[in-house]
Amino acid sequence: MASLQEPTLDNTVGAAFLGVVAASFLFGVTTLQAYWYYHSYPRDTLLHKYSVAILWGLDTFHLFLTIHAVYTYVVKGFGNTAGLVHILWSIQLQISVNVVMILMVHTLYALRVWRLGGYHHGFLGYIVALVVSGGFGIGIALAYEMYTVDTYPELERISWVINSSLAAVTVIDFVIAAAMCYYLRKSKGAASRLSSRISVVIQYTLGSGLLTSACSLSAMFTYILLPNTFIFLGVEFLLTKLYVVSFLAMLNARQRGRGESDNEESGGERHALKIGITSSFWTPPPSATEVIEDSIADQKTTTGTIPPWQSWDINIPRPTVR
Repeated sequence: MASLQEPTLDNTVGAAFLGVVAASFLFGVTTLQAYWYYHSYPRDTLLHKYSVAILWGLDTFHLFLTIHAVYTYVVKGFGNTAGLVHILWSIQLQISVNVVMILMVHTLYALRVWRLGGYHHGFLGYIVALVVSGGFGIGIALAYEMYTVDTYPELERISWVINSSLAAVTVIDFVIAAAMCYYLRKSKGAASRLSSRISVVIQYTLGSGLLTSACSLSAMFTYILLPNTFIFLGVEFLLTKLYVVSFLAMLNARQRGRGESDNEESGGERHALKIGITSSFWTPPPSATEVIEDSIADQKTTTGTIPPWQSWDINIPRPTVR
């Protein structure tokens, strides 16, 4: 495979070293996000708590593997340029860990889309489940094929699965982000604070999807254009970290507003709780009637009066004010 650049010290071990440095920084962000999650949401579901713990543990193991690979190339193999063509066991294993983590994050996102769409009532849930299932197949093929090669020049033989996996990751990110934004926009209500909360989550969704897609595309293009270098490897070190950071940032986007205690949630927080932005992150959005009924109950409890917008033409019984 022709390369636009010949291998040098800078674009081989230098690129891998910079990738590990950047990955270490992102791991620190992941650790801070995980701590903030457990500190802010002690009553969250076991699914969330176990998922965050497993992802953080796998991310730690992934960082250890990348450090081992770069240390072996840079320190133990110092001056041995011939040794740079051999694929270390830690490189092969970190690819497998990478596949497991990305598939896990995609599955959690797919589960959220499925529930936001009302389970069997949203067709987008089936589309997301289909593309994620395709990603499972390609990811398993990549993890297997990596153990059939021993040198980097041999990667050309399995380039089809490398390019397919990176392209599939990009497509899955786009489909999930589009589906989540679609359902979140449908959940927007009349309350300005509620709409603001949903807008924040939409921005997180689009930002995380674009970020991970850009990283996977960068890894694919650098592998195609610069196959004789380690630039694509350095970019790949970052890909897993970005997935974990984006997922934890999505969970922590549910953080309550400043000045609100754990036991004193505003009406907007209660509405957000129903559409899956606060504690009930995976629940489907409520109907407009449910949101308005809840708002009337909140207004009556706090002020003892019926909100003026109850005169809307909706079939909601007028509560009796005592």
